[in-house]
Amino acid sequence: MATTRFSPFELLLLKSRNQTDTAALLLLTWVAASKGSLSETDRHRIAAMSASMRHGHDCQAIIDIGARQDLDAIQLAAEVLQKDRWGAQASPFLRQAIEVAVTEGTLAAATNHILRFLADLLGTAPQQFAQLYREVTGKPFEGPDDPSRETYWQAREHARQQQRSQSEQRQRHSQQERSHGSSRQGHERPHGDKALRALDILGLDATATRSEIKKAYRRLAQSHHPDRFFALGERDVASASMRFQKIQKAYEYLMQDARFI
Repeated sequence: MATTRFSPFELLLLKSRNQTDTAALLLLTWVAASKGSLSETDRHRIAAMSASMRHGHDCQAIIDIGARQDLDAIQLAAEVLQKDRWGAQASPFLRQAIEVAVTEGTLAAATNHILRFLADLLGTAPQQFAQLYREVTGKPFEGPDDPSRETYWQAREHARQQQRSQSEQRQRHSQQERSHGSSRQGHERPHGDKALRALDILGLDATATRSEIKKAYRRLAQSHHPDRFFALGERDVASASMRFQKIQKAYEYLMQDARFI
């Protein structure tokens, strides 16, 4: 007698307390993964959304399947979601999908197409979805970039030139600061000491300037501040607090080091 084999996502659906929520979570992960990779920010956001759902199992298993962009699982999830979230009931899910899509501040072409697919799947007219997108983001829902048009490549080349120019300016500024710092008497760069370990925590090397240390601290402190993880539970908040304290101590030590004054 043949044994029926279920895929990992089919098994999750069978065990789920609410199959619609399980399907929604997988599709939200698909939206996030369509941007190129599933960032930690996206993982935390999706986990926070999962906390209000009723699927009743560990969301990490669903996130892992969605991150792989398993097309069979995506198709099955779309069929499940369509049955229960059609028409007027689609708006809450579509709002979540939009929030996940614009985590990085911009809307990738592939993600744009997926949002259009989900809106069509759930019976939401293009004009209605465009209004929903504007309500969530405060921006108009533009059409996806078309690589077949000359203007597409002109815009990309213009953006690359701007990035190159800004990068060259930052390098010149950094070289000037380092040159000024190397002329200071008795202010040798750290080598194999506690300052070097502190710089490593901030993602910097021994040639970092005071300005670069401040920028790195502000960026890391914002990313790892415990308040950002409150919705994920006590364990995540505790872990974030430890990282934040480590970053803060490294920064305070370097700010007191005579070599960076």
